[in-house]
Amino acid sequence: MIDAAQPTRGGRAQLLAVTLGALMPGLATTILAVANGDIASDLGVGLSDLQWVTTAYLLGLTGSLVLAGKLGDRFGRRRIFLIGIAGFGLTSLLIGLSSPIALIVGLRVAQGVFGGFLTTNALSLLRANVPEPRLPGAIGLFNSVQGLSIAAGPIVGGAIVQAGGWRWTMFLNVPVAVVCLIVGSVALREVRIRTAARFDIAGTILLIVSLSAIVYALIDAPTTGWSAPSTVTLLTVASGAAIAFVIVEARAADPLVPLSLFRDRSFSAGSILSVLAFFALNGGLFVVSLFWLQIQHVAPTTVGLWLLPLGGGMLFGAILSGRVITRIGDRWALFGGSLLVAGGLVSTSFAQIEGGYAQVGIGLALIGFGLGLLVTATVNATVGNAPVALAGAAAGVQQTAGRLGATLGVAVLGGVMAAATSSAFSGLLRNSELPTDLVASLDQFGGSAVAGGVVPVPEGADAELASVISDFTHAAFLTGMQTTMLIAAAIAAAGAVVALIVRSRAAHQEDADLVEAEPPYVTE
Repeated sequence: MIDAAQPTRGGRAQLLAVTLGALMPGLATTILAVANGDIASDLGVGLSDLQWVTTAYLLGLTGSLVLAGKLGDRFGRRRIFLIGIAGFGLTSLLIGLSSPIALIVGLRVAQGVFGGFLTTNALSLLRANVPEPRLPGAIGLFNSVQGLSIAAGPIVGGAIVQAGGWRWTMFLNVPVAVVCLIVGSVALREVRIRTAARFDIAGTILLIVSLSAIVYALIDAPTTGWSAPSTVTLLTVASGAAIAFVIVEARAADPLVPLSLFRDRSFSAGSILSVLAFFALNGGLFVVSLFWLQIQHVAPTTVGLWLLPLGGGMLFGAILSGRVITRIGDRWALFGGSLLVAGGLVSTSFAQIEGGYAQVGIGLALIGFGLGLLVTATVNATVGNAPVALAGAAAGVQQTAGRLGATLGVAVLGGVMAAATSSAFSGLLRNSELPTDLVASLDQFGGSAVAGGVVPVPEGADAELASVISDFTHAAFLTGMQTTMLIAAAIAAAGAVVALIVRSRAAHQEDADLVEAEPPYVTE
């Protein structure tokens, strides 16, 4: 056994193992986005079942990220990482071979859990195996692969569905998992924490309950309503469990999430930035994709291609991020990345139906480049600044913050989009010369449809009336889109203010006494 006070010098094979592992959860997040039609046709299911196929994965993933860090610390980060890889590959194979929708949904939950195991422990293994001077570059490569896989998901998914059906989107993970298992088993060194304290079972249960309740509430609220009894109950449960979790963690001998981490302001600011960045990104992209699909009637496979500037920008930003962070530090990389994301969202807000692709494409490239810098610097400010022994918990918190931000962004900004679009549509109707009874009917039943890009033309309407309603729909949608994108930009710009809280690495080292002494740990 080697004293891990000096991190082992991981070679290219170690970096290859963890970055290969990042491919699968990233692809699984978006690869089914263009496969819903094929799934519905193959399995004979409706919209609610299709939503559960996506929701189940998000629930399993978000609920397991923090737990995965503690399991890695207890039983070995390499071991839990490899279990995550094997489990992800196996569940992917079983999903591809299954037909009952209930079984597929259950397997998607398990797939998300294993995705959490490998994602969190991949980051903590980087922290333990890569020397600090090379850590930003390694994190940048990891994030570039993860980001590129997310961006490439719709493109890869579209091609696979067209060639062989949706099941092959799952089978794709199997050879990747096998290669990653082989490389990881040979190249990665084990890291685990020596502790005699009992496992934090109470904290684990409370955290899973809190995260599962809030994620489900955020996913379900846009459909049932924010004031619906089910939504209020879920949010109440989530809040109560979160408060109880903090109380339990403050008293636990070996807490699931050491609260001492949050005494480092770089860690706290980095966690907040993870929420803000993915809130703005995912909420904004949801609206852009809806604009292309419903208003401009672009084919799903083309939408995947049109997202390439985002993926390319992320890749370029992540590749450069190591050098940028080394030169100017986490604080200013976070500051610049936040402003670039905000600028890109502002650019996309000026999209026009007949305006071509350039306006949105430029915005996506700016968003991608800013996010490439931002995500790497965020991970470096949280996981990179945490003691090696606490890297598992730090990685779990950082990844969970990003997932919650993404889910929250789609739910909240989706609500903003619906309200702004419906209001604009109602205003256009009231100021029109259409008959009063038709205005009342369209306002009552058509407003919600317009937010989804649906033109609510009444049955039997003539061509002139259909054209007027179509024009109103498009104008209202663009108003709602601009409002939503500008709010998303303001959220991203707020991240630039939060970034100023982040310490430089030198200041962090001077204030190392803010974090409790790390427990003994070993590498093998």
